[in-house]
Amino acid sequence: MKIIFSRYYTVRTPGHVFRADKFEAALNLLLKEGVILKKDVLIPKAPSKADLLLAHSPAWVKKGFGGGFSAKDSERAQLQINRSVVRAHLMNTGGTILAARLALESGIGINCGGGAHHAFRGHGEGFCLFNDIAIAIKILFREKRIKRAMVIDLDAHQGNGTAAIFRGDGRVFTFSMHGQEIYPEKKEKSSKDIRLKPGTGDSAYLSALKRQLPSAIKRFKPDFIVYVAGVDVYKRDLLGGLGLTMGGIKARDAFVFSLCRSRGIPVGLVLAGGYAKEFSETVRLHANTIKAALKA
Repeated sequence: MKIIFSRYYTVRTPGHVFRADKFEAALNLLLKEGVILKKDVLIPKAPSKADLLLAHSPAWVKKGFGGGFSAKDSERAQLQINRSVVRAHLMNTGGTILAARLALESGIGINCGGGAHHAFRGHGEGFCLFNDIAIAIKILFREKRIKRAMVIDLDAHQGNGTAAIFRGDGRVFTFSMHGQEIYPEKKEKSSKDIRLKPGTGDSAYLSALKRQLPSAIKRFKPDFIVYVAGVDVYKRDLLGGLGLTMGGIKARDAFVFSLCRSRGIPVGLVLAGGYAKEFSETVRLHANTIKAALKA
């Protein structure tokens, strides 16, 4: 089993709630524990302009490759956009593209990063510049390798950018379970939105997931899934507002991977959000998700 990661994922974001080094730290933890070996790590290539244009406007793609991001762009994305940040987001996108392709070959593709579900066609939001999820799916459509795709977004925040990009596209089903009272203030309409009350814990969360997800998969019949496995649903997360324990998140991930495996549906994993007060907990949570994928 291969895991995708690039050293360019890691950029300095001093004082920012989003620590871009969390993905590298999760990878290093897995290496230290012997869960994976260095030879298992694949380095992605950056996407082309043509790749990005599948999901983004020409003006936004031009900024991505030629610079010219404005102060307003940084403000809207809630991060200071510079050359290193852009490169990190491009490489994360390349990682998700590679994960999607590997998933079709082996059943599972793991990007140790990715999940920029707040990126819209013509702008960035919520720490996200390029919607790697949408780009990867559209590339598989372009290559005629899939006909129907589903996004299972279990990050604490709604995947508003993904929902907007795929609005009206009958080939893609967007499934989002998220906090109803947290960012983004203006929610988009996913194919299926499950809105959770603040503090929702393991029992209520897992009950809703097990009630709603299998039927959605059964009805839509996707032949590829992107799993957006944000761990900001954790009870000690600074931004999520939900109440899952570490064990609850393990159960969530195990259920999703088991369900997809039982249906024979390839899964591309992206890690997305995670902002626990203790950085080590975020790292452990992401590592646990990858472990669950490796067992799938």
